[in-house]
Amino acid sequence: MKSENYLILTIDSTHLVMKVEKLLLDHSLDIRVIPLPGELKASCGLSIKGNIEDAKSILNILKSNEIKDNLYQFYSCEKTGFKKKFNAFIF
Repeated sequence: MKSENYLILTIDSTHLVMKVEKLLLDHSLDIRVIPLPGELKASCGLSIKGNIEDAKSILNILKSNEIKDNLYQFYSCEKTGFKKKFNAFIF
């Protein structure tokens, strides 16, 4: 069975999700806003899905735009079939 690995960025508010989406798209990163996976917890029902290889770039963009690090969390996801496994992403 094929396995897929990707990055999930949870953010504390819908407004901030939209702001971060625009920032990341302005930097030509391959991301999209998705519903928050049920396995994860955040105060907003949306999250951002991206490539694991872009994690450091995403973090740098967030920091350079002075988005406080207590407002977001990075997770890696390994999806095999319909089963997903999430882990806190370690830089």
